[in-house]
Amino acid sequence: MEVVKGQMAVLQAWYSPTADISKNSVTWQFFGNGTKPVINYSSGQIGYGQNEFTKRVGFSVAMPSANLSIYINNTQESDSGLYVCIVIISGAPAISGDIRLNVKVPPSPPICTMTGNPVVKGNVTLSCKSRHGKPIPQYKWTKAAPLSEVFFSPMQNERHGTLRLSNLTKSMSGKYICRASNTAGSDSCSINLEVITSSNAGIIAAATLGSIVGLVAMVLFLIFILRRRRDTEEEIANEIKEDAQAPKRVSWAKSNTGSDIVSKNGTLSSIATSPRPRDPHQPNFSYPYSPTSASDSSVINAYQLRPGEASTLQGLPGYNMGGTPSRKLKRPPTTNGGPPQVLRSPVIAIPSRTAGAQPQVPPPLTVSPQMSSSTLTRMGAVAVMVPAQSQAGSLV
Repeated sequence: MEVVKGQMAVLQAWYSPTADISKNSVTWQFFGNGTKPVINYSSGQIGYGQNEFTKRVGFSVAMPSANLSIYINNTQESDSGLYVCIVIISGAPAISGDIRLNVKVPPSPPICTMTGNPVVKGNVTLSCKSRHGKPIPQYKWTKAAPLSEVFFSPMQNERHGTLRLSNLTKSMSGKYICRASNTAGSDSCSINLEVITSSNAGIIAAATLGSIVGLVAMVLFLIFILRRRRDTEEEIANEIKEDAQAPKRVSWAKSNTGSDIVSKNGTLSSIATSPRPRDPHQPNFSYPYSPTSASDSSVINAYQLRPGEASTLQGLPGYNMGGTPSRKLKRPPTTNGGPPQVLRSPVIAIPSRTAGAQPQVPPPLTVSPQMSSSTLTRMGAVAVMVPAQSQAGSLV
Protein backbone atom coordinates (compact mmCIF):
# COMPACT_ATOMS: atom_id res chain seq x y z
CA MET A 1 0.00 0.00 0.00
CA GLU A 2 1.04 3.64 -0.51
CA VAL A 3 0.55 6.65 1.68
CA VAL A 4 1.76 10.27 1.55
CA LYS A 5 4.21 11.41 4.17
CA GLY A 6 2.47 12.66 7.32
CA GLN A 7 -0.75 10.74 6.73
CA MET A 8 -1.99 7.71 8.72
CA ALA A 9 -1.41 4.23 7.31
CA VAL A 10 -3.58 1.22 8.21
CA LEU A 11 -2.02 -2.22 7.73
CA GLN A 12 -4.90 -4.70 7.50
CA ALA A 13 -4.68 -8.35 8.63
CA TRP A 14 -7.10 -11.01 10.02
CA TYR A 15 -7.38 -14.77 10.47
CA SER A 16 -10.03 -17.46 11.22
CA PRO A 17 -9.57 -18.78 14.75
CA THR A 18 -10.35 -22.45 15.51
CA ALA A 19 -10.09 -22.23 19.27
CA ASP A 20 -10.22 -19.70 22.09
CA ILE A 21 -8.55 -16.56 20.64
CA SER A 22 -7.67 -15.25 24.13
CA LYS A 23 -4.91 -17.86 24.30
CA ASN A 24 -3.37 -16.78 21.00
CA SER A 25 -0.41 -14.41 20.66
CA VAL A 26 0.04 -11.81 17.91
CA THR A 27 3.30 -10.08 16.92
CA TRP A 28 3.94 -7.44 14.24
CA GLN A 29 7.48 -6.96 13.02
CA PHE A 30 9.04 -4.45 10.60
CA PHE A 31 11.66 -5.47 8.06
CA GLY A 32 13.26 -2.39 6.60
CA ASN A 33 16.64 -1.08 7.78
CA GLY A 34 16.96 -4.11 10.01
CA THR A 35 14.30 -6.06 11.94
CA LYS A 36 12.36 -4.07 14.54
CA PRO A 37 9.41 -5.07 16.76
CA VAL A 38 6.42 -2.85 16.14
CA ILE A 39 3.63 -4.07 18.47
CA ASN A 40 2.51 -7.33 20.09
CA TYR A 41 -0.35 -8.87 22.08
CA SER A 42 0.04 -11.77 24.53
CA SER A 43 -1.92 -12.95 27.59
CA GLY A 44 -4.19 -9.94 27.50
CA GLN A 45 -1.31 -7.39 27.44
CA ILE A 46 -0.24 -5.08 24.60
CA GLY A 47 3.48 -4.40 24.24
CA TYR A 48 5.36 -1.77 22.19
CA GLY A 49 8.87 -1.77 20.85
CA GLN A 50 11.29 0.93 22.09
CA ASN A 51 11.98 2.55 18.71
CA GLU A 52 10.65 5.16 16.27
CA PHE A 53 7.22 3.47 16.23
CA THR A 54 6.57 4.11 19.92
CA LYS A 55 3.45 6.26 20.49
CA ARG A 56 2.65 6.22 16.75
CA VAL A 57 1.30 2.65 16.41
CA GLY A 58 -1.66 0.65 17.78
CA PHE A 59 -4.24 -2.06 17.07
CA SER A 60 -7.21 -0.91 15.03
CA VAL A 61 -9.71 -2.89 17.21
CA ALA A 62 -9.74 -4.03 20.80
CA MET A 63 -7.80 -7.22 21.46
CA PRO A 64 -8.21 -10.15 21.54
CA SER A 65 -9.82 -10.22 18.11
CA ALA A 66 -9.57 -12.03 14.79
CA ASN A 67 -8.89 -8.60 13.21
CA LEU A 68 -5.17 -8.01 13.60
CA SER A 69 -4.98 -4.68 11.71
CA ILE A 70 -2.73 -1.92 13.05
CA TYR A 71 -2.39 1.82 12.31
CA ILE A 72 0.69 4.08 12.07
CA ASN A 73 0.24 7.84 12.62
CA ASN A 74 2.38 10.61 11.10
CA THR A 75 4.12 8.35 8.65
CA GLN A 76 7.70 9.16 7.65
CA GLU A 77 9.74 8.19 4.62
CA SER A 78 11.72 5.84 6.85
CA ASP A 79 8.51 3.88 7.57
CA SER A 80 8.61 2.47 4.06
CA GLY A 81 9.32 -1.29 4.11
CA LEU A 82 7.92 -4.77 4.76
CA TYR A 83 5.71 -5.50 7.76
CA VAL A 84 5.10 -9.12 8.91
CA CYS A 85 2.28 -10.30 11.20
CA ILE A 86 2.84 -13.59 13.11
CA VAL A 87 0.03 -15.40 15.00
CA ILE A 88 0.96 -18.10 17.50
CA ILE A 89 -2.05 -20.42 18.13
CA SER A 90 -2.07 -22.67 21.15
CA GLY A 91 -1.84 -26.34 20.04
CA ALA A 92 -1.43 -25.47 16.35
CA PRO A 93 1.34 -24.27 14.03
CA ALA A 94 1.99 -20.53 13.76
CA ILE A 95 0.64 -18.56 10.82
CA SER A 96 2.00 -15.32 9.31
CA GLY A 97 1.35 -12.75 6.65
CA ASP A 98 3.12 -9.64 5.29
CA ILE A 99 2.34 -6.28 3.68
CA ARG A 100 4.57 -3.64 2.08
CA LEU A 101 4.19 0.03 2.91
CA ASN A 102 5.47 2.79 0.61
CA VAL A 103 5.53 6.33 2.05
CA LYS A 104 5.63 8.93 -0.76
CA VAL A 105 7.20 12.38 -0.30
CA PRO A 106 5.99 15.47 -2.22
CA PRO A 107 8.65 17.56 -4.05
CA SER A 108 10.40 20.18 -1.96
CA PRO A 109 10.11 23.79 -3.21
CA PRO A 110 12.24 23.92 -6.38
CA ILE A 111 14.97 26.50 -7.08
CA CYS A 112 15.03 28.31 -10.44
CA THR A 113 18.31 29.56 -11.95
CA MET A 114 19.50 30.99 -15.30
CA THR A 115 22.84 30.65 -17.10
CA GLY A 116 23.97 32.49 -20.22
CA ASN A 117 23.84 36.07 -21.50
CA PRO A 118 20.27 37.37 -22.00
CA VAL A 119 20.98 39.64 -24.97
CA VAL A 120 19.40 39.77 -28.40
CA LYS A 121 20.48 36.74 -30.51
CA GLY A 122 22.01 35.22 -27.39
CA ASN A 123 21.33 31.88 -25.66
CA VAL A 124 20.22 31.12 -22.08
CA THR A 125 19.33 27.97 -20.12
CA LEU A 126 16.72 27.96 -17.36
CA SER A 127 17.09 25.26 -14.70
CA CYS A 128 14.73 23.97 -12.01
CA LYS A 129 15.53 21.44 -9.26
CA SER A 130 13.90 20.08 -6.06
CA ARG A 131 16.12 18.65 -3.37
CA HIS A 132 13.58 16.08 -2.08
CA GLY A 133 10.74 14.09 -3.55
CA LYS A 134 9.59 10.48 -3.72
CA PRO A 135 9.08 9.36 -6.40
CA ILE A 136 11.49 11.58 -8.39
CA PRO A 137 9.67 14.72 -9.51
CA GLN A 138 9.05 15.73 -13.12
CA TYR A 139 9.57 19.34 -14.23
CA LYS A 140 7.63 21.45 -16.72
CA TRP A 141 8.41 25.01 -17.86
CA THR A 142 5.76 27.46 -19.03
CA LYS A 143 5.71 31.15 -19.87
CA ALA A 144 3.22 33.25 -17.95
CA ALA A 145 0.68 35.71 -19.40
CA PRO A 146 0.17 37.86 -21.35
CA LEU A 147 2.02 35.74 -23.93
CA SER A 148 1.55 32.25 -22.46
CA GLU A 149 3.63 29.52 -24.01
CA VAL A 150 4.21 25.79 -23.41
CA PHE A 151 7.54 24.15 -24.24
CA PHE A 152 8.32 20.64 -25.42
CA SER A 153 11.36 18.52 -26.16
CA PRO A 154 14.09 19.05 -27.14
CA MET A 155 13.88 22.59 -25.71
CA GLN A 156 12.62 21.21 -22.40
CA ASN A 157 14.02 18.28 -20.41
CA GLU A 158 11.30 17.22 -17.97
CA ARG A 159 13.56 14.82 -16.12
CA HIS A 160 16.40 17.27 -15.43
CA GLY A 161 14.22 20.38 -15.34
CA THR A 162 16.05 22.45 -17.95
CA LEU A 163 14.74 24.77 -20.67
CA ARG A 164 17.08 26.02 -23.39
CA LEU A 165 16.20 29.26 -25.21
CA SER A 166 18.24 30.10 -28.32
CA ASN A 167 18.44 33.15 -30.61
CA LEU A 168 16.70 35.40 -28.10
CA THR A 169 14.47 38.28 -29.13
CA LYS A 170 12.86 41.13 -27.20
CA SER A 171 9.49 39.35 -27.36
CA MET A 172 10.90 36.43 -25.38
CA SER A 173 11.23 38.58 -22.28
CA GLY A 174 8.83 37.70 -19.47
CA LYS A 175 8.13 35.47 -16.47
CA TYR A 176 8.92 31.76 -16.75
CA ILE A 177 7.40 29.25 -14.27
CA CYS A 178 8.72 25.78 -13.42
CA ARG A 179 6.47 23.22 -11.72
CA ALA A 180 7.91 20.13 -10.01
CA SER A 181 5.40 17.33 -9.41
CA ASN A 182 5.05 13.64 -8.50
CA THR A 183 2.24 11.38 -7.29
CA ALA A 184 2.54 12.85 -3.79
CA GLY A 185 2.20 16.52 -4.72
CA SER A 186 3.74 19.48 -6.57
CA ASP A 187 5.46 22.83 -6.06
CA SER A 188 6.77 25.63 -8.30
CA CYS A 189 9.24 28.51 -8.71
CA SER A 190 9.65 31.33 -11.26
CA ILE A 191 12.30 33.53 -12.85
CA ASN A 192 12.12 36.76 -14.88
CA LEU A 193 13.92 36.90 -18.21
CA GLU A 194 14.71 40.32 -19.70
CA VAL A 195 16.31 40.29 -23.11
CA ILE A 196 18.45 43.42 -23.65
CA THR A 197 20.37 44.90 -26.57
CA SER A 198 24.16 45.07 -26.74
CA SER A 199 24.23 48.81 -25.98
CA ASN A 200 22.09 48.33 -22.91
CA ALA A 201 24.34 45.53 -21.78
CA GLY A 202 27.37 47.82 -22.01
CA ILE A 203 25.63 50.54 -20.02
CA ILE A 204 24.61 48.11 -17.32
CA ALA A 205 28.12 46.66 -17.13
CA ALA A 206 29.67 50.14 -16.91
CA ALA A 207 27.20 51.19 -14.20
CA THR A 208 27.95 48.06 -12.21
CA LEU A 209 31.69 48.58 -12.53
CA GLY A 210 31.36 52.25 -11.58
CA SER A 211 29.37 51.36 -8.49
CA ILE A 212 32.01 48.88 -7.38
CA VAL A 213 34.84 51.38 -7.97
CA GLY A 214 32.95 54.10 -6.10
CA LEU A 215 32.36 51.81 -3.13
CA VAL A 216 36.04 50.84 -3.01
CA ALA A 217 37.07 54.52 -3.22
CA MET A 218 34.73 55.44 -0.37
CA VAL A 219 36.16 52.68 1.82
CA LEU A 220 39.73 53.81 1.06
CA PHE A 221 38.83 57.45 1.82
CA LEU A 222 37.36 56.50 5.19
CA ILE A 223 40.49 54.51 6.02
CA PHE A 224 42.66 57.52 5.05
CA ILE A 225 40.61 59.90 7.24
CA LEU A 226 40.84 57.59 10.24
CA ARG A 227 44.60 57.17 9.85
CA ARG A 228 45.10 60.92 9.40
CA ARG A 229 43.15 61.66 12.56
CA ARG A 230 45.14 59.10 14.51
CA ASP A 231 48.46 60.52 13.25
CA THR A 232 47.36 64.08 14.14
CA GLU A 233 46.47 63.01 17.69
CA GLU A 234 49.86 61.31 18.07
CA GLU A 235 51.69 64.43 16.79
CA ILE A 236 49.82 66.67 19.24
CA ALA A 237 50.67 64.30 22.08
CA ASN A 238 54.34 64.30 21.06
CA GLU A 239 54.43 68.11 20.86
CA ILE A 240 52.98 68.38 24.35
CA LYS A 241 55.63 65.98 25.64
CA GLU A 242 58.42 67.93 23.91
CA ASP A 243 57.24 71.32 25.22
CA ALA A 244 56.81 70.12 28.80
CA GLN A 245 59.74 70.82 31.15
CA ALA A 246 60.47 68.92 34.30
CA PRO A 247 60.31 71.08 37.45
CA LYS A 248 63.73 72.22 38.64
CA ARG A 249 64.75 72.99 42.21
CA VAL A 250 67.02 75.98 42.38
CA SER A 251 68.89 76.99 45.51
CA TRP A 252 67.81 80.16 47.15
CA ALA A 253 69.92 83.21 46.56
CA LYS A 254 70.37 85.86 49.19
CA SER A 255 69.04 89.27 48.42
CA ASN A 256 69.94 92.63 49.98
CA THR A 257 66.87 94.43 48.71
CA GLY A 258 64.69 93.44 51.63
CA SER A 259 62.13 91.70 49.39
CA ASP A 260 60.89 88.13 49.68
CA ILE A 261 62.86 85.44 47.81
CA VAL A 262 60.78 82.88 45.89
CA SER A 263 62.16 79.92 43.94
CA LYS A 264 61.52 79.46 40.23
CA ASN A 265 59.14 76.57 40.81
CA GLY A 266 56.88 78.86 42.84
CA THR A 267 57.48 77.27 46.27
CA LEU A 268 57.88 79.65 49.17
CA SER A 269 61.02 78.45 50.98
CA SER A 270 62.24 81.26 53.19
CA ILE A 271 61.89 84.94 53.79
CA ALA A 272 64.84 87.16 54.61
CA THR A 273 64.47 90.81 55.49
CA SER A 274 67.35 93.26 55.41
CA PRO A 275 67.57 96.11 57.92
CA ARG A 276 65.51 99.13 57.14
CA PRO A 277 67.38 102.28 56.22
CA ARG A 278 67.89 104.50 59.25
CA ASP A 279 66.81 108.06 59.58
CA PRO A 280 69.97 110.18 60.03
CA HIS A 281 68.12 112.41 62.49
CA GLN A 282 67.21 109.58 64.85
CA PRO A 283 69.45 107.91 67.43
CA ASN A 284 70.83 104.52 66.70
CA PHE A 285 69.87 101.86 69.24
CA SER A 286 71.15 98.31 69.11
CA TYR A 287 69.11 95.29 70.14
CA PRO A 288 70.31 91.69 70.18
CA TYR A 289 68.95 90.05 67.02
CA SER A 290 70.22 87.19 64.97
CA PRO A 291 68.47 86.66 61.63
CA THR A 292 68.25 83.17 60.21
CA SER A 293 69.95 82.39 56.97
CA ALA A 294 67.98 81.63 53.83
CA SER A 295 67.63 77.96 53.07
CA ASP A 296 65.53 75.57 51.04
CA SER A 297 63.44 74.49 54.01
CA SER A 298 59.81 75.51 54.21
CA VAL A 299 60.15 76.06 57.97
CA ILE A 300 61.12 79.63 58.88
CA ASN A 301 62.40 80.86 62.26
CA ALA A 302 61.06 84.38 62.45
CA TYR A 303 61.53 86.75 65.40
CA GLN A 304 59.99 90.02 66.44
CA LEU A 305 62.31 92.78 65.26
CA ARG A 306 61.31 95.77 67.38
CA PRO A 307 58.24 97.52 68.67
CA GLY A 308 56.24 99.42 66.09
CA GLU A 309 58.22 98.22 63.08
CA ALA A 310 56.40 96.76 60.08
CA SER A 311 57.61 93.33 59.05
CA THR A 312 57.30 91.29 55.91
CA LEU A 313 56.04 88.42 58.08
CA GLN A 314 52.82 90.18 58.95
CA GLY A 315 49.82 88.26 57.68
CA LEU A 316 51.50 84.87 57.81
CA PRO A 317 50.08 82.13 60.08
CA GLY A 318 51.48 82.27 63.58
CA TYR A 319 52.76 85.82 63.32
CA ASN A 320 52.17 88.03 66.40
CA MET A 321 49.94 90.75 65.03
CA GLY A 322 50.43 92.84 68.18
CA GLY A 323 53.92 93.83 67.16
CA THR A 324 55.43 92.82 70.55
CA PRO A 325 57.40 89.68 71.41
CA SER A 326 55.49 86.95 73.21
CA ARG A 327 58.19 86.81 75.86
CA LYS A 328 60.45 89.41 77.36
CA LEU A 329 63.99 89.31 76.10
CA LYS A 330 66.49 88.25 78.69
CA ARG A 331 69.73 90.10 79.08
CA PRO A 332 72.78 88.05 78.29
CA PRO A 333 74.75 87.05 81.40
CA THR A 334 78.13 88.51 82.11
CA THR A 335 81.28 86.57 82.68
CA ASN A 336 82.55 88.50 85.72
CA GLY A 337 79.41 88.21 87.79
CA GLY A 338 78.37 91.83 87.25
CA PRO A 339 74.96 92.93 86.07
CA PRO A 340 74.14 92.11 82.48
CA GLN A 341 74.94 94.80 79.97
CA VAL A 342 72.94 95.81 76.97
CA LEU A 343 74.83 96.70 73.86
CA ARG A 344 73.81 100.04 72.51
CA SER A 345 75.00 102.03 69.59
CA PRO A 346 76.68 105.39 70.11
CA VAL A 347 74.39 108.22 70.92
CA ILE A 348 73.88 110.68 68.11
CA ALA A 349 72.83 114.20 68.86
CA ILE A 350 69.45 115.04 67.54
CA PRO A 351 69.05 118.55 66.23
CA SER A 352 66.32 120.60 67.72
CA ARG A 353 63.08 120.83 65.84
CA THR A 354 60.40 123.45 65.83
CA ALA A 355 57.09 123.07 67.49
CA GLY A 356 55.48 122.19 64.19
CA ALA A 357 57.85 119.35 63.52
CA GLN A 358 56.62 115.85 63.14
CA PRO A 359 56.73 113.53 66.18
CA GLN A 360 59.84 111.50 66.50
CA VAL A 361 59.86 107.87 65.44
CA PRO A 362 61.30 105.34 67.88
CA PRO A 363 64.92 104.56 67.15
CA PRO A 364 65.53 101.63 64.82
CA LEU A 365 67.12 98.48 66.02
CA THR A 366 70.37 97.07 64.84
CA VAL A 367 71.09 93.43 64.49
CA SER A 368 73.92 91.68 66.19
CA PRO A 369 75.23 89.12 63.70
CA GLN A 370 77.09 87.21 66.41
CA MET A 371 73.85 86.00 68.11
CA SER A 372 73.05 82.31 67.37
CA SER A 373 69.62 80.69 66.98
CA SER A 374 69.99 78.65 70.16
CA THR A 375 70.80 81.82 72.15
CA LEU A 376 67.69 83.54 70.79
CA THR A 377 65.60 80.51 71.76
CA ARG A 378 66.90 80.68 75.35
CA MET A 379 66.12 84.39 75.34
CA GLY A 380 62.45 83.60 74.61
CA ALA A 381 62.26 84.04 70.84
CA VAL A 382 59.30 82.23 69.20
CA ALA A 383 59.64 80.15 65.96
CA VAL A 384 56.91 80.64 63.38
CA MET A 385 55.87 77.88 60.92
CA VAL A 386 55.10 79.16 57.41
CA PRO A 387 53.48 76.62 55.02
CA ALA A 388 54.90 76.00 51.58
CA GLN A 389 53.34 77.58 48.55
CA SER A 390 52.49 75.81 45.26
CA GLN A 391 53.26 77.13 41.81
CA ALA A 392 49.70 78.35 41.42
CA GLY A 393 50.16 80.50 44.54
CA SER A 394 47.97 78.49 46.94
CA LEU A 395 49.21 77.24 50.28
CA VAL A 396 49.75 73.48 50.58
